[in-house]
Amino acid sequence: MSPASYIIRDYQASDLDRLLEREGTAGARDQTGCMISPSDLIESVSRGDYGFVNVIVAERAGEIIGYASVTPEVQLGRAVLRWRVHSDRRTWGIAGKLVDNAISHTLSLGIKTVHVNIWQNSPTAKKLLRIRGFRCIRRYLELRLDLSKTPLTAMEKSRIRYRFLKPGEEEGLTHLQNRSFAGAWGYNPNTLDEMILRTRLPGFSRRDIIIAFESDKKPIGYCWTKTYLSEDKGPNQRMGRIHMLGVDPDYRGRGIGRRLLVAGISALARKDLRIIELTVDQENEAACALYRSVGFRVWKSSLWYEMRFTNHQERFGIPQ
Repeated sequence: MSPASYIIRDYQASDLDRLLEREGTAGARDQTGCMISPSDLIESVSRGDYGFVNVIVAERAGEIIGYASVTPEVQLGRAVLRWRVHSDRRTWGIAGKLVDNAISHTLSLGIKTVHVNIWQNSPTAKKLLRIRGFRCIRRYLELRLDLSKTPLTAMEKSRIRYRFLKPGEEEGLTHLQNRSFAGAWGYNPNTLDEMILRTRLPGFSRRDIIIAFESDKKPIGYCWTKTYLSEDKGPNQRMGRIHMLGVDPDYRGRGIGRRLLVAGISALARKDLRIIELTVDQENEAACALYRSVGFRVWKSSLWYEMRFTNHQERFGIPQ
């Protein structure tokens, strides 16, 4: 089958059902090695940042065979790039063309820094990025907790006052999240609209977010959990994730983060999940120590790559 007839074009709203059908209910790994769940995909194509669609697709004879997403983060002066080409089309050079088109699109927005996150063991992605001038700048650790080996009874019991997110509390959660992660590498401050979008995605439940309070009106920390299907076949296909864990800077050093973490693990355990995962910046020593203390262990790592544009614009069709 010849690749000659495929085209690269802008995403259209009618593409979503075909993309979701191809990915399946469990999602799949993109060429960076990262999992893309159906909710991740829906979020990528639903954002209306700056009035443009941030997804491009590769199509052949009416079949979508790959796509790339660009997430502009203007406050950080960067865009985050992800791509995926379906496994039976990966020898066609489609990934490179998707990446080049996505970079060109990023430059057209006036953004001169592109970041990509890949698994450490992704030689094809590393080669593609290296050829284009990317360099590795950061390592994140992927941690796992096996509840069959670390029973909850061995963990510290919590007396902290907490409850699940209530309707109408999205603004408070946005403010808390931005305070908790202010200054953290790679964190892009959220807007209320973005928070509302995330809490309306398919599969979201308000019971996924546990909030700690000093009083009923003052949130001081939160733990956002997620549940997803793994790619592994077998009886334990459902897995849990500590998606985000944050504590207001004014309340750190009081054990609130640990108690919220245990509360999040307990909530996931009640769903009969055995494996719980999370991602942490290797340079965040306090967070790494906290996760190790309750039994999380490193099972792989991911790398952040960066390209800053100075004289590369002409190469990608952007005038200097």
